[in-house]
Amino acid sequence: MGAPATKKTVTVLESNPANTTKFEAFLGAITVSSFIVIWLSSAASPLILFLSLREGSYKITAFIILITIIAYLPWKRGPISRCVQRFIDSNHPQYYNGVSIVFEGGEVPPSEHRQTFFAVHPHGAFCIGWALLFTCPTMHRVRFCFAPSLFASPFFRLFSRAVGKPGSAARPSMNAYLKNGEDCALPPGGFEEATLTSTSQDRVFIKKRYGFVRLCLKYGVAIRPVYVFGEGRLFSNVQGFWGNRLALNRFGIPTIIVWGRWFFPLLPKKGVKIYIVVGKPIILPKIENPTKEEVAVWHNKYIAELKRIYDEYKEDAYGADEGKVAKVEVW
Repeated sequence: MGAPATKKTVTVLESNPANTTKFEAFLGAITVSSFIVIWLSSAASPLILFLSLREGSYKITAFIILITIIAYLPWKRGPISRCVQRFIDSNHPQYYNGVSIVFEGGEVPPSEHRQTFFAVHPHGAFCIGWALLFTCPTMHRVRFCFAPSLFASPFFRLFSRAVGKPGSAARPSMNAYLKNGEDCALPPGGFEEATLTSTSQDRVFIKKRYGFVRLCLKYGVAIRPVYVFGEGRLFSNVQGFWGNRLALNRFGIPTIIVWGRWFFPLLPKKGVKIYIVVGKPIILPKIENPTKEEVAVWHNKYIAELKRIYDEYKEDAYGADEGKVAKVEVW
């Protein structure tokens, strides 16, 4: 599990801010802000529907019902969906001070495919690195699993189905995907990792996250740790009161208070470089009913590999001076 003597990586995306025009950066801003607004409006959609009915705004009610019907119909992605995905994939990275997506292993896609679970850290305020991976052509076969309440929301469900391959992170759904041999992606840190996000300290919430390791052991699925350098620097977040906030997270209640640009707080801060490293696979055995001890062994190996990725690539992401002193807190 130790670090290799030399890095053998493949870069599947690399945007150069020096070649980005103001118009391209503007399109990038439109893309990322649209993603965040759809995310938030999806969370509020039940309230919007209730208020529209109470106030007699039946046009809004009809619109929400129409979106819900379209979002849940069993349609397949076509030319329009692919055009939207290409637009997002080409313009979203232009907003940042450079975006790189790097795969360890030296071959993308691998000549011999192995079922894989991509565990993405950190969650951040709005999973920006996750969003970049979601529309990346290299990840088109991967099912990205979202919080069940978010995936059930009609606005987000329709958007995510149009631009990628989404799914629910509910345990029965995850079991079904892996049993069917699908590749999956999940941010295992969840709301807790979002709560801990900071512009000055990298943090991951993983010490008590055993479920995804247990599932991967059950089906013999390889795990690839993914670290998104720069995620925590995109939004400021109120710090402290961790005990109370993390306790609320256990009930599915978000406890982040974040802001980005001063004129539009939902827009990420400018000047941030995003550097995404997809680690080499951790090959797990297939154990249909793993014991707590067996899960703990592979969970510890996962954490060790996640730390290895952080330490090995932090200077590439942050520069030599800052990278030498950068550390990740493991909660």
